[in-house]
Amino acid sequence: MRFSRVISLDFLSFENWRWLFCPSKVAIIFVFRTILASYAALAIALWMEMDSPRWAIMSVWVVAQNSSRGEILSKAYWVILGNIVGIIAVLCIMSSFPQQSLLFELTVALWVSVCCWFASCTRHFLSFGWSMAGFSCAIVLFASVKDPDTTFMMAMSRGSYFILGIFIENLVARLFEVNLHHYAHQKLNSDLKKAVEGALTSVLHIVQGKNWAAAQSDHMLTSIISLNHNVEFREIELKGTGHTGDHARATLSLVSSLLVKAMGFSIYLKEMKNQLQLFNQILPQAESTIQFIIKGLKTNEDLKILLASVNKLRWECRQKISDSFYRDVRNSQELDTSYTQKSLNDRILYQNLREILAELESTLLELYKSQDTSLQDNFKFSVKFPPDYKRAARNAIRAFVTITIGCLLWEITGWNNATVFLAFLCMGCSRFCVFDNIIVACVGWFKGICIAIIVAFFFNMFIMPMITSFEILCLILLPPLVIGALAMCTPKYAPIAGGYMFFFCYLLGFENSGRVNESAFLNDAMALFISGLVALIAYRIIFPYHGRRLKHQMRQKLLDGLHNLANKSKPYSPREWINFVSGNFTILMRQLGIDKTVPTANTYRHGSMAVMLIGICVIRLRTMIENDIITQDIRNVLRVVLRRVAKFQGHKARYGQHARTVIIAYRAIKKFRQREAIEKNLAVRMELSVAISVLILMTYALDKDASFLRVKSYRSLFY
Repeated sequence: MRFSRVISLDFLSFENWRWLFCPSKVAIIFVFRTILASYAALAIALWMEMDSPRWAIMSVWVVAQNSSRGEILSKAYWVILGNIVGIIAVLCIMSSFPQQSLLFELTVALWVSVCCWFASCTRHFLSFGWSMAGFSCAIVLFASVKDPDTTFMMAMSRGSYFILGIFIENLVARLFEVNLHHYAHQKLNSDLKKAVEGALTSVLHIVQGKNWAAAQSDHMLTSIISLNHNVEFREIELKGTGHTGDHARATLSLVSSLLVKAMGFSIYLKEMKNQLQLFNQILPQAESTIQFIIKGLKTNEDLKILLASVNKLRWECRQKISDSFYRDVRNSQELDTSYTQKSLNDRILYQNLREILAELESTLLELYKSQDTSLQDNFKFSVKFPPDYKRAARNAIRAFVTITIGCLLWEITGWNNATVFLAFLCMGCSRFCVFDNIIVACVGWFKGICIAIIVAFFFNMFIMPMITSFEILCLILLPPLVIGALAMCTPKYAPIAGGYMFFFCYLLGFENSGRVNESAFLNDAMALFISGLVALIAYRIIFPYHGRRLKHQMRQKLLDGLHNLANKSKPYSPREWINFVSGNFTILMRQLGIDKTVPTANTYRHGSMAVMLIGICVIRLRTMIENDIITQDIRNVLRVVLRRVAKFQGHKARYGQHARTVIIAYRAIKKFRQREAIEKNLAVRMELSVAISVLILMTYALDKDASFLRVKSYRSLFY
């Protein structure tokens, strides 16, 4: 009783309904322009006496997006393209199987599942375009299945509705975008500056003695993924301004590399804290330089002045490394082991700080190039995220089995309104694959259908019979449309609101000649309800989502990527590896619906960053092996380490948390330190110091995050 009272009080609290009573300015603008566009599309459809005007207003809500103008344009483009592909598929399928019902149904299920597969393998609104190709085809096919001769006209009709709705929505949205080009460039510059300043702040905290977790470097890395996504849409808004988007992506990629190097620097400082000789003397200078750059970015300081300060410190580090080598060579007979090791640690830290400054210099150059819209160059830079083929296969199989079951129910029952049921079942299956968390999308879809049925029942039974003019209709529809549009602006209720707005407009059945009668309404409502229920049950049974399994899958995927990194003839580049790891972590958090500040998210973030560091170390070791500087015996030791990484399995470790991989790496460090102290060849000695620094990072990550890497041997075909 007390528990239910707490739930009811929380549900009725003002904070839970703030989105409705205190909407943001952005939400109000979205509501106004989307409702205006939907009324305009409906008015044109009624004026032209189209056969089913409700599809015009429905298409507006399909493409409606409470986001930037670039996202709206991108979504509209891919929706139209997907609609065209779907219409072509309609003509091919219907002409191939006009009288073979079984082949027809299986082909529709196969087409939708193929579209789901492509939608799961692609990103952004390209995935929505594939989803559109799937369900637009199914809607037209099942609408014309009783009279195949009308298929072509039905396809042209539905396609015209979607194009009309999208055109009107974009036209109205343009009225609310004043000076879009300037605003988009300003917003892009602001986002990039915040990213660079945030990275520099993390580096500053590390220089001041904080570890990388306290410096929030890992938080910055995961947030850069979303910034990379937004660059694509800003690029659409900045069309005709050269390669600004490419420079922006390059800036964010360099920021990621800068943060990874800063993580390594913090580990070196922690591991060598009491084993340094002169390095601490340069930290105040590094701190003041970073503070100067942060201040210069905020005040729009000239780029040459910022680069001069970076280069000054960078060359200072290089000089310190040279001086250290010179002292060791000059006094080689007088130096003890302790002094030699401290001198080596100094050189490792100087070199790492120098690499950080080199990344910072490149970052500043790309940042200023992205701000110059008049710059006309041929620079190209892309960020690739490898698709998850197993997830795509799961979504395709779910869709195929669900639609096939729906067709089987139609064949068994001979239900007259089953075509509506199957059309929207296909629509649900196509849309679910766009979301990372399918269960949230599926439940929200079903709830939206239920709410739409209840609200539409009230309007059809009591309100619509009294309406005699279009103006009164628009006035009466304001409350349900405003509430639904505001809910679409709230992430918590967006999956529910999307289904509600679409099906509410469908059930009202706007027509010139009259209104929807009670029998037709109840039949359509029953078909919609059963389609949502069947989809919900099927997606709960077929490859159900389990948090533990998803977390295990993500860990196994990262570990497999680490193994492949040490085995492949052409491994990832450092940039690709950083994107791979941080992208997988971000997707996992979205799939689980976990806030990135909870303990589980922190655990997996730290584990992901450890895998990222190990991977970067593997790439550097492979580069060293391929070079001709080091001798053959050093190469052999590094190859042994890489072979152990390629076979590393935490659950098979016979030495507790310190697996055999860690022990071999420790032995390699010890051997290389001894060799570095007596090596006469300066080039080989410098490479040895780099190898030691890389192995220190690797052993630290393997040792401290052994529990994350201890993944049980669990394999299945699609997980």
